[in-house]
Amino acid sequence: MKDPLREKIPHQEALPLKIQDRGGFDTFVVGTSALIDQLKSSVSTGEYEFYFVSGPKGSGKSHLLSALSRMVSGAFCVDMCLAGQFSPEFIDVRLPALTLIDNVEAIAGDEQWELALFALFNRWYDSQRGMLVISSSETFDKVPFLRADLNTRMGSGISVRLNPLEGEDRVKALMLRAKSRGFTLPESAAAFMVKHCRGNMSDLIAMLDQIDNAQLQEMRGITVPFVKKVLNI
Repeated sequence: MKDPLREKIPHQEALPLKIQDRGGFDTFVVGTSALIDQLKSSVSTGEYEFYFVSGPKGSGKSHLLSALSRMVSGAFCVDMCLAGQFSPEFIDVRLPALTLIDNVEAIAGDEQWELALFALFNRWYDSQRGMLVISSSETFDKVPFLRADLNTRMGSGISVRLNPLEGEDRVKALMLRAKSRGFTLPESAAAFMVKHCRGNMSDLIAMLDQIDNAQLQEMRGITVPFVKKVLNI
């Protein structure tokens, strides 16, 4: 009897379903996270390895995967938050040197997507080449897959836990992100945002977009009073 998890899904040409955060390592602040240097080294040397990256929303998972994708030409990147827009056949591709799957918990409970993910993992494992990185807001054992053997696969690699940035690290991250977008966010303004604005780093970066748009419209420098006005604080 054929194993449905190893049956080949009909091929579909890959579409540019990219990871949403386009940050690089120049704006990535590690904080208290471990194994990042090891992960970067594995990508640089083209090791045959699997990493499972977990952390709560706003901890930098998408940013990390986006930064890794910039290290290798032709990386295959999929954000599973957008899986509802495509069929599972989308990930039936010949895997390149680096494959990045973001927000894998988004397809948990969908039998067809789980089968497709299992098939992708098996292709990578059987090929004995390339690197696979999968991220989730949950640790590998807590992702609510229908199939427990998927949790087992997710736990078979090197686990990397990202911790949310706090205090000065948030200030630094906001200033670096602003610099990468071509404008200066004074430390005083960044510190004000961190102290007075609720939310995780994703929320703060969205606020940074508001500030950037406002300062372009008004053609003025960014100050604490200006931040208060734009964010209505």
